[in-house]
Formats: sequence, structure tokens, C-alpha cells
Amino acid sequence: MLVFALSDFTHKLKADNPLEENVESIKDELFPLCVMLYPPLKVTWRLVRTMLRLLVEEMNNRLPAEDMDIFRPYWQALWKMFDAEILPDQQSEGW
Repeated sequence: MLVFALSDFTHKLKADNPLEENVESIKDELFPLCVMLYPPLKVTWRLVRTMLRLLVEEMNNRLPAEDMDIFRPYWQALWKMFDAEILPDQQSEGW
């Protein structure tokens, strides 16, 4: 199911490419929202990094290299934003 959804999304990106490899919306909108919501919800930055790593691994295993090239700028930007040096792990108990 995930493979089909990613494949469908990739084809739409190729056709329209509304993001045009612009990660600014992720930086300007998604990142501040995560920073605001995750700590009160007890979601650790370590968990976020683990989920990103697993998502990229799964995409590498299931998508052709051509499709990975489309997603690469986005997951690289996410990886940099959630880096441990920028967002160190919280000391509190969390997921």
C-alpha cells in the first residue's frame, strides 16, 4: 500500500512538481509546527530521527533510483532540520 501511494505521489510530482525542489515550505511551516507540538506530546527528537531514517531506508528499498532523486532534497532537508546538534534529545520520558 505504501509503495503504491509513494509511486502515485512520485508520478504526480513528475507531472506537476508543485514543490519544484523547494524545501522552504518544510522549513518555514512544518519544522516550526513540529518544534511547537512534539515536546508537549512527549515525542522525542530521537524518535523523529529514527522515523526519518526508517522512512528513507524503506523508500530506498522500494522505489527506483529515479524516484529517490525526486525525494532526496526533501529528506535531506528534514534530516538537517532534525539533527541532534540542532534538536538534542530531551531528558524527559517520551516515545
